[in-house]
Amino acid sequence: MVKIENVIPNSTAAKAGLNSKDKIITINGQEINDYIDYLYQISEPIISLKLKTKDNQIKKIELERKLGEELGIEFKEIVFDGLKQCKNNCIFCFVKQQPQNMRSSLNQMDDDYRFSFLQGSFVTLTNLEAKEIQRIIDKNLSPINISVHTTNPELRVEMMKNPKAADINRLLKLFQKNNIQFHTQIVLCPEYNDQEELDKTLKDLLAFYPQILSIGIVPVGITKYREGLSDLRTLTPAEMQDSLAQIEYWQQKSKKMYGENIIYAADEFYLNTDSELPNYQEYNDFPQLENGIGLTALMNHELEKVELPESLSKVKNTAVMTSVLGKKSLSEFAEKIKKIDKLKLELKVVKNEFFGETVTVTGLLTAQDLKKNIKKINPIEYDQIFISEIVLNDQNKFLDEQTKEEFTAELSNYKIKFVSNLKELMEVIKNG
Repeated sequence: MVKIENVIPNSTAAKAGLNSKDKIITINGQEINDYIDYLYQISEPIISLKLKTKDNQIKKIELERKLGEELGIEFKEIVFDGLKQCKNNCIFCFVKQQPQNMRSSLNQMDDDYRFSFLQGSFVTLTNLEAKEIQRIIDKNLSPINISVHTTNPELRVEMMKNPKAADINRLLKLFQKNNIQFHTQIVLCPEYNDQEELDKTLKDLLAFYPQILSIGIVPVGITKYREGLSDLRTLTPAEMQDSLAQIEYWQQKSKKMYGENIIYAADEFYLNTDSELPNYQEYNDFPQLENGIGLTALMNHELEKVELPESLSKVKNTAVMTSVLGKKSLSEFAEKIKKIDKLKLELKVVKNEFFGETVTVTGLLTAQDLKKNIKKINPIEYDQIFISEIVLNDQNKFLDEQTKEEFTAELSNYKIKFVSNLKELMEVIKNG
């Protein structure tokens, strides 16, 4: 049974008498194990529901739903029969490089193909049963996001510590045969899947075109919490530069073979090596933005649409709290800001002491590191201090569990503003 979390007022379900806390036993005689089952069953024009009401009565309801009409039932989760857990022990696993006092969701080692289809998370395919593979094919659950890392079966087993990791090429060929599309990811680890192995992987993956939609390459992230884990290090700037050269070679091969590029490098490769970023158009609608691929190009493109005043009505001193890479990413913005009369803007770098200084992206800054750096500032030095909302989740919590409200309360003598983009930042600066 699946508990209904909410029924939207005046919806088809509400008019039929469904309530939150009712439990669905079956839809059209079928049990539903996840949101995919639910969507398939409610696609019928006539829907038969068997319910257990909140007062424990068994009830049968028949609904008639118009084409395209929302049924109006909401659930707390999208998987009803338990999340499929990761069975790997990857040498680069970020979850295992975290302390325990983090948001509970960050310690969740899910590897569920349903989340991949519904929400875009990356999965390894190592925990799939035959019936689940068949379900992906039969229901055309496409596209799926797949963490490949390498197409060398032995190396993939070594990196993921799971013998089932060797099955990757068979599964990709099976998906290709059945026209299941997929995005892929490579976490690049020095002395493992880089150099010749990266060449092999990119060559192999390009052969799955057009079912393969994108190949994203991100450098491995290393925190200071690696006690008892495999010996692994970050890529040096020289290694990043070499990897970029390889990636650019295969990007050109992709264009020559198929008329388009499907290979993308994370912004970190460019920012850490002071290399020129690809322009906005080269990211082809940004298929792997959540992997930090194209964020800077997208931001600079949006900056072009922001109306910057020549001067402000009064002098304003502002600061933006950002990370090591964040400052580099904001360099073009900072240059344009300098031209505005009466505006002084300073990018203040916050080093990541929580995870370790090898972690240099803004999205992994914690409340405690931000507070420590803000408290070094004289409260009257800046009219406004800006922080990107990327450091918060949907519940307005930082990585280290502190809420936005707790954070601002502790720093109540500072004028702090969280912003989601550069346009919002400029509007706040102009209008206060």
